[in-house]
Amino acid sequence: MEKREIREIRHIYWFAYYKLDSPSVRYRAKYPLDFARRNLGISSNLIIPGYAPKRVLSFIAVYFSALFVPQKDSLIVIQRVRSNFIYSNLLKLLVIVRRKLTVYDLDDADYLEYDPGTIHFFARNCSYISAGSLEIAKYLKKINENVLHVTSPVPDYGIVKRERNLVFTIGWIGGFGWGHKDSLYKYLFPALKRLNFDCRLIMIGLSRESDISELNKYFEEYKNVKISIPRGINWKDEIEIQKMITRFDIGVATLLNRPVQLAKSGIKAKQYLNNGIPVICNNLPENNNIVINGFNGFICNSAEEFADKITELKNMNDDLYWEYSKNARKSIENFNHRKYFQDWERIKNNMP
Repeated sequence: MEKREIREIRHIYWFAYYKLDSPSVRYRAKYPLDFARRNLGISSNLIIPGYAPKRVLSFIAVYFSALFVPQKDSLIVIQRVRSNFIYSNLLKLLVIVRRKLTVYDLDDADYLEYDPGTIHFFARNCSYISAGSLEIAKYLKKINENVLHVTSPVPDYGIVKRERNLVFTIGWIGGFGWGHKDSLYKYLFPALKRLNFDCRLIMIGLSRESDISELNKYFEEYKNVKISIPRGINWKDEIEIQKMITRFDIGVATLLNRPVQLAKSGIKAKQYLNNGIPVICNNLPENNNIVINGFNGFICNSAEEFADKITELKNMNDDLYWEYSKNARKSIENFNHRKYFQDWERIKNNMP
């Protein structure tokens, strides 16, 4: 049998779908590409669509380079583009012309919430698919058998929790959309009402005044639960975000048993673990792929179990708590940038 040549990645043309405020663009494109340029010798062009002259000119230059004279050992990644406008149609032409170099990257089940026509086009016509969760990989494999589950990475800046809080602090990061609000009302918020000790709940990402008022009203009779909602979050300042996470004593990652949430990439749990924060979550993918019950956190199935495990963590002696924290930090080997690019090398070497 003929031995296949190992094909390394030397350059990536990455065509994103939105803006840096999007977690997908930051965690699957911007931060990894920066890491690869600094540490792996992989150069890149990251294109974020927009109408500003600078962005338009950048797109034109990179697009025609990829279309007519792509660099040696390069990949062309189309990330999560789902519209049918000019940007999308130009990328469709690029995929047709340079099919052998193209990968479609998808980390949310957009095909369940939007017209899937464009998603199916890229999935069918790109040489390979990078799927952010096993559920997405399973769905897209019906369209293109060349699919790899490439879990979303978290940048490692060595920012790790160093001390426990005097008031036990429970943390959560994200938006209230896409069912996340419902999952918190099902698991976390009723659990906090069951606690018989003082605690602080930090909610990073709430911005709508109606949501903030609703949350404060929900807990107004429970004086032992102090609500903290940081304002003016700069989502592009990853170092500051990670420093905020280290204020948690435990991080909460909840999902609902719904198709859209089952396809999530578990990014919340990864963010907490990356900073040495034990995680409490419910038993659904992708959480249970990275959270090991009794090792780096706890997996629960009800609000009652959430309350029990929050109490257990609060009452842990320092030696045991810091063992959980150390194990959380160890977990990043499964979703750091080196693992991410090992998966991309697998894609490169398995492309038809």
